[in-house]
Amino acid sequence: MAQRGGWLAAATLAAVAALTQPAPLQRLDLVIYDALEPLARPGGPEPRSAIVAIDEASLAAFGRWPWHRGLHAAVLDRLTDAGAAAVGMAVLFPESADGDAALAAAMQRAGNVVLATAPGTLPGGRGVRDLLPTGTLAEKAAGIGHVDVELDADSLARRTFERAGTGIPAWPALSLAVLHRAEPDGRPPAEAAAPAAANAASWVRAGEMLLPFPGRSLRPPTYSALALLRDAQLAASLRGKAVFVGTTAAGLEAGLATPGSRNASPMPAVEFHARAFDAARSGHVYRSAAPATAAVFTLLMLALPLAVHPLLGLRGAIAGSAFALAPLVASGVILYSTRVWVPPAAATASFVLGHLLWFALYLKQTRGSLLRARLGAEATLRSIADAVITVDGAGRIVLMNEVAEKLAGIGLDRVQGQAAAGFLAGFCSAATEIDRLLADCLRGHGTLRLSEPLEWRRPDGAPCSLRVTLTPIGDGGAGAVLAFNDVTETVAFTARLLYEATHDPLTGLPNRTLLLDRLRQALTQAKRKDSLVALLFVDLDRFKRINDSLGHNWGDHVLKVVAQRLEASVRAGDTVSRWGGDEFIVLLDNVTERNAVASIAGKIVEVLDREIETDDGTSLVASCSIGVGLGPQDSDDAETLLSMADKAMYRGKMEGGGNFTFYAADMNTWSRDRLKMEGALRHALANREFELFFQPQVDIHGNRLVGLESLIRWRKPGAGLVTPATFIPAAEECGVIRSIGEWALHEAAEQVARWSAEGLQPVPLAVNVSARQCSDMGVVEAIRSALACSRIDPGLLKIELTESTTMHNVDFVATLLDSVNRIGVGVAVDDFGTGYSSLSYLKRFPITELKIDKSFVGEIATGGDDAAIVRGTIALAHGLEMTVVAEGVETAAQLEFLAGHHCDVAQGYFFAEPMPASEVRRWLLAPPSQLARGG
Repeated sequence: MAQRGGWLAAATLAAVAALTQPAPLQRLDLVIYDALEPLARPGGPEPRSAIVAIDEASLAAFGRWPWHRGLHAAVLDRLTDAGAAAVGMAVLFPESADGDAALAAAMQRAGNVVLATAPGTLPGGRGVRDLLPTGTLAEKAAGIGHVDVELDADSLARRTFERAGTGIPAWPALSLAVLHRAEPDGRPPAEAAAPAAANAASWVRAGEMLLPFPGRSLRPPTYSALALLRDAQLAASLRGKAVFVGTTAAGLEAGLATPGSRNASPMPAVEFHARAFDAARSGHVYRSAAPATAAVFTLLMLALPLAVHPLLGLRGAIAGSAFALAPLVASGVILYSTRVWVPPAAATASFVLGHLLWFALYLKQTRGSLLRARLGAEATLRSIADAVITVDGAGRIVLMNEVAEKLAGIGLDRVQGQAAAGFLAGFCSAATEIDRLLADCLRGHGTLRLSEPLEWRRPDGAPCSLRVTLTPIGDGGAGAVLAFNDVTETVAFTARLLYEATHDPLTGLPNRTLLLDRLRQALTQAKRKDSLVALLFVDLDRFKRINDSLGHNWGDHVLKVVAQRLEASVRAGDTVSRWGGDEFIVLLDNVTERNAVASIAGKIVEVLDREIETDDGTSLVASCSIGVGLGPQDSDDAETLLSMADKAMYRGKMEGGGNFTFYAADMNTWSRDRLKMEGALRHALANREFELFFQPQVDIHGNRLVGLESLIRWRKPGAGLVTPATFIPAAEECGVIRSIGEWALHEAAEQVARWSAEGLQPVPLAVNVSARQCSDMGVVEAIRSALACSRIDPGLLKIELTESTTMHNVDFVATLLDSVNRIGVGVAVDDFGTGYSSLSYLKRFPITELKIDKSFVGEIATGGDDAAIVRGTIALAHGLEMTVVAEGVETAAQLEFLAGHHCDVAQGYFFAEPMPASEVRRWLLAPPSQLARGG
């Protein structure tokens, strides 16, 4: 009942406020109306009114105010001609003036002009009177309407009245009178009603018209009177509209302050009446509820919280504060459905007041409850099994229960007021981490827990494990509670279970579960560090024989010895795991190169091949086979990498065991396609499926054939002619390129010999040499053999090697090329410009010819970087006394550029595509004039 008392007091005050409507409450209601009305207003038609403004431009053109009545007549005639539905003159004509006859005639012609009236003061200030139009004008007017506007408590104009007048409300509002003329079937002007107390000397109003919030969307279009009179086409746009004529010029019209003009200039009175017209036409005119109705509404709004609020708990009451919005919502709904404005401010303010009064009473009751709860909590604190330390908002110890005192071996009286962090530092190493969590807890971050149990040193030195939980008191500003739960036995039991779950019971090595976890982590780190992970799958070769002959006890002993030897063979950070049976896995993390893996694998093979002594003096040998998988090179998936290492181990077993085998294709095993290609290439070499094509090299300035380049092709049965790009990489990888290269050298030399035997004049023939052939001096012997067999002049043979090949092993390549040069065979550097050669190295090599790569020749005719590179290369080669050959010449423009920059030799499709030996005869016989296409 005490809680309901606050709500009853609030309801009483609300009813009184609703009936008396004090000024502050009225202003608050008006603010709410301005906010709610646009939300509650349904959509309506577009404005059908327009304003003809007597503005500054019009005054400047037609003279000072007041105007000659004939000028008003001209405005009316223009509107009549335009077909305006009705005209409301928001200008008073209480006195006769020149031009009245013309104005009256214009009004008669129009037949739809409504004139304005307003309250005026009687002489001597004895009362008010109607300021009516002069008799002549009044007779011709289609109607008379008042332009009276009421200012609300906040001095803003929001409302007018359906009728008003002196003594009795005789005159309809100007907007309603115009509406009646513009739309005769629309809303007629309200009938005059007698005031409650008639007073001939007072202005009487009847029928409130509360207007919508004056937003921009409801603003009627405004036209200057000057523009109207000068532009007949503009006047035509007013056809069918209700037009209001009035002053807007500064100095003539003070304007009305409206809710919409808080941050703008006041609204002209003529615009106010035009807006009132559109509101009345669309049905968006409201009226205010009577004070008694407002009081009933306020009490109804307070009835629900008055009934249920005291029954709710604190959370429910706080959530119930949303009831404060109920009066606003209800007022908006009523405004939308009935066009009646019921002020909600009294109900809303009373709800807030009632809620505050209830809350004050609730706090008073809660304070007593908290005191009792605190006493109970202290008793509970001293009875629980956990050690509990309570600190204040600054982190100083204020309370310790008996368990905490025993755990620390010290009483509360000796540590009270000390900083908790300093106290804890004497018993554990995690004091800093606890202090950080305590700071977060005191900042209101909620209950926190140390991630791992802390190691606590008892006063007698015995260790124990404690789980620490920090709980704020309230929001943390009042302090926090630190609870220390002894989990020593639980931690020990958990550690034992975890070890058993992740280790092999026989050898004590990590089992497959722990291995897979470490392998996944190692692969992730390897990808981030760009290193290798090696997985060695170790399988004992003759373990079954040991088990069968000596029994499982000896078998277990052998497994333990193997486990010890494996751990001794690897680094401390590597993992040795028992996979199952006689299989072990060695995980080598952070490996930099394959050679290191091979070294460790070889060491393991050697260690496990040592004898194991038995009790009776018998020696056992547990040799092994190892399969090696490299991650993430072979795979970055743990299970897949294990499978690869397993397959590699079985391949090693099939090959006799006692060794290690890599899974990687470029070391010990080959992919099916590569194996198939290697076999096909060896078969092609044996069956003479290779043949040489030749492409001419032409002296640019002498226009004569000066050389040929041999290009190998593979005429594969069933596949046609195969280009080098398809099979050369595979031949390089599998090593067949050496045999193919030797065949090419012999075939080229033999072909030169055949041409010579036919009486043709041969030219030097270039043969491409691979990087693999240049890895040792075998190519020199192959050249000598080819020359010896063919008996040709060594000057008719050249070798071509790429720029990158020359830079692979500079000292060795220099020695090799010197040997070739001493034989008398020329040396050409192919694809020059695509590698990273150094001028100092080029000078060391006995190079006779420099070939510009075709990638630079393609765009030389258009200038740019390629042209500059080619010019520089030509100059460089000539400076080193080398012949320059341009590859890939396909157009006359390219040839012209090369000739203009003194390039020596050109080669490309502009002259001929690579051709078989039978077609080269024509070139060896052809006169120089027939060498170039189109020549």
